[in-house]
Amino acid sequence: MTPQALERATLSGKESNFEAKKVAKADVEAGRDMRADKAECQPLASLAGGYTHIPAVAVEHRALEPVETTNATVGSMWLASHSERNAKKVLAEVRTSLQECPDGFKTLGLTYTSVKAVKAPALGDEAVGYRITNVVGKQKVSMTYTLVRKDGVVAVFYGVNMLTPEKSAIPDSVVRGQMEKLG
Repeated sequence: MTPQALERATLSGKESNFEAKKVAKADVEAGRDMRADKAECQPLASLAGGYTHIPAVAVEHRALEPVETTNATVGSMWLASHSERNAKKVLAEVRTSLQECPDGFKTLGLTYTSVKAVKAPALGDEAVGYRITNVVGKQKVSMTYTLVRKDGVVAVFYGVNMLTPEKSAIPDSVVRGQMEKLG
């Protein structure tokens, strides 16, 4: 998908009680080169940085903020356009990392622990979900990632909820809305 087509296919505005806002390129570039201390964990480290470990042809990022003040889940999403072969490889290698990195990894002075697969919505051609814990000082922050592949596009959703970590996933309704917009 061309960068222009990818931008048009990315959520913008309100969707299922979340607002999708464009993210400045400078705000996401810092995470592009996150390197894991263990090679087998690199796909997860790249996702923590906001990118797939296999470079995409085009990437479009959005911040996701809840519309309702009672919703404590915040996060982001991005679409990464690959060849279909590379998109399949991204998800396969993320699945392998989930098996090989249950105790986490370190990158850029950050420690990620407790990597666990979670149920992903039955959307797109295939999907994978996982929860990972980031240790910041003495506080543990659980984050949930949902990846959905449709043809050569990998849609990644990242959510965090400081009050109720079990509710850190971006809702399936938002993921579904994005996948419908993708076509």
